[in-house]
Amino acid sequence: MKNRMRSFARETYGELKGLKRYRSVFVCSLLFSVALYYLLMAHQLVNSNDGIWEYSYYKAGRWSLTLGRWLLLYLDRLHFGISTDPLTSLITLSLYSLGLIFLLDVFCMGRRKAGYLAAMLFIGSVAICSSLTYRFTSPSYGLAFLLGMLAVWILVKGKGRALPIVSGGMLLACSMGLYQAYLGCVCMALLGYFLFSLYKESVSLRNVLTDIARAAGMGVLGGILYVAALRLHLAVFHLELSGYMGAERYSLSNTVKYLPDSIARAYREFFRYFGEEGFILDMFRGTPLLYAVLGLFGLFFVYGLVRLFREDRWKAVLGLFLLSMIPVACNMVLLIVTAAEVSVLMTVSMASCMPVLLCVMAQTGFRGVFCAWLRRLTVLLLGVALYGSIYQIQIDQQALLEGQRATITMAEGILHRLDQEGCLDSELEYCVVGVPAYNSLFAVSRLYEGSNMYAHFGGWYNEPSCTRRSWQGVFSYLCGANLTMCSSGDYGALYGNETVRDMPSYPEEGFIRRVGDIVVVKVAEY
Repeated sequence: MKNRMRSFARETYGELKGLKRYRSVFVCSLLFSVALYYLLMAHQLVNSNDGIWEYSYYKAGRWSLTLGRWLLLYLDRLHFGISTDPLTSLITLSLYSLGLIFLLDVFCMGRRKAGYLAAMLFIGSVAICSSLTYRFTSPSYGLAFLLGMLAVWILVKGKGRALPIVSGGMLLACSMGLYQAYLGCVCMALLGYFLFSLYKESVSLRNVLTDIARAAGMGVLGGILYVAALRLHLAVFHLELSGYMGAERYSLSNTVKYLPDSIARAYREFFRYFGEEGFILDMFRGTPLLYAVLGLFGLFFVYGLVRLFREDRWKAVLGLFLLSMIPVACNMVLLIVTAAEVSVLMTVSMASCMPVLLCVMAQTGFRGVFCAWLRRLTVLLLGVALYGSIYQIQIDQQALLEGQRATITMAEGILHRLDQEGCLDSELEYCVVGVPAYNSLFAVSRLYEGSNMYAHFGGWYNEPSCTRRSWQGVFSYLCGANLTMCSSGDYGALYGNETVRDMPSYPEEGFIRRVGDIVVVKVAEY
C-alpha cells in the first residue's frame, strides 16, 4: 500500500510539474481580472446585504456551520478573519485562475488560444463579480473552485484505481465544506470530459463507462466525507442545520422524493440564466446571442454524434444522454438543496458551462469545412459575449460605487440632523427604517437601473432584520459612527408600528422620533 501511495505521489507530482506550460494562461487570467475588477478593489466595494454586514473582519462561527460550511471555520483563521482589498480580491482571483489551469489541463489545452478565451469567459462573468462583493468570504469561493477542479484533475490524470477516487473524494468534500454550489462546476467539468472522451476513436465505450463509474465513486465518497465532517462539527458545537435556503432539509430521501421536480427546475434555471428573463449577463440582453452560442455548440456536438453513430451506436446514445444532462450537471446543487433559491452567486456553475464546452469543441478532432466554420463562428460569438460581459461588469461596479456614495451622503445627513436634535448619543439605541434607494434624494445614474440586483447598493431587502444589519454596517464601516441598533425584537415591533409608518421621511421635519431610549429614524416609505 505504501509503495502504491508513493508511486501515486510521484506520478501526480510529475503531472503537476507539467502544468508549467500554463503559466502564461495564469498570468493572462490574473492580469485580465485585475484590469476588469480594478474599480471594485480600488474603492473596496461590497454589496449592501451580507457584504456590508461583515465588511473587512469576519471569522466564521456557528452561523456558517449551520449552513454546512464547516471548512470556513479553519480558512477564516488562516487569514486572521481580515478581508481588505485589494489583497483579498487578488487572492480570490488567483485561486480562480489556478483552478482554471487544472480545468484546462483536463482537456489537454496547453497554450491553445481557445484556452485563454475559456479562462476569460469564466473570470469575466457576473457570477465572479458577485462573488467578489462578498469580500469577507470571497476567498472561500475561489478555494472551493480550485479544490473542485483539482479533484477532477486528479481523477482524470491520476494513475491507479482507488487512490485517485479517494484523493478526489477528499478534495470534493473540502470544496463542499466551503460552498456547496461549486459542486455544479465539478459535475460540468466531468460531463465535459466524458463527452471529450466519447469523441476520441482511441477510447472505447467501456473506458468511458469506467470513467463515469469512477467519477460516481468519487462523488459518493466526497458526499459521505462531507456529511460525516459536517455532522461531527455540528455535534461538537451542539448545533443543527439552519432553515436558511432549506439547509435543514438535506437528506438522501428528500433528494429522491423531489428528484423529478428538481430536474425540471434545473432545466428552467439553466435556460432562464441564458435567456432574457434571468440575470443580466452582458450588454446584449434581449438578443438571442447566448442562445445562438448554445445552438452552435449543440449543432457541433450533434453532428459529432451522427458521425459517431456510424461507428458505435451505444457511444452515440451515451453522448446524447450526456448532452441532455448539461442543465442538470450545472444545477446539481438544486437536486441536493431542493428549497434553495438561485442567486447570482450560485450561478458560477452555469458560468463554467460555455468555457467547458469550448474546451471540448477545441480538442475534438472533427475535420472538414463545416466543423471548421462552426468552431470559428462559435469563437466569434463567444468573443462578442465576453465583450458585452466586460462592460456589464463595469456597469455593476459603477452601480455599487454610485449606490454606496448616495447611501453615505444620506447617512451623514441623518447623523448631522441627529446631532442637531440632541439625539446623537452612544448610550441610545436606534431604529432606522426604510431603504435608501426608496428615498427621492437617492441620486444614481441610469447605470444603476441597468445593473444586477446584487449591485444595487442601498437597495437591500426591505424587511426588519436585513434593514437593521445593513444600516448598522453603513454607519459603522462607511461613516465611522458608533450607533447601536436596537434589538431585533424591538426593531420588528417598530417596523410594524402604525405611528412609525405615518412618520414623514428624511429629510422632512419629524423624520426623527424618540420612543423611550430608542431613536426612530424614517428614511423612506416601506
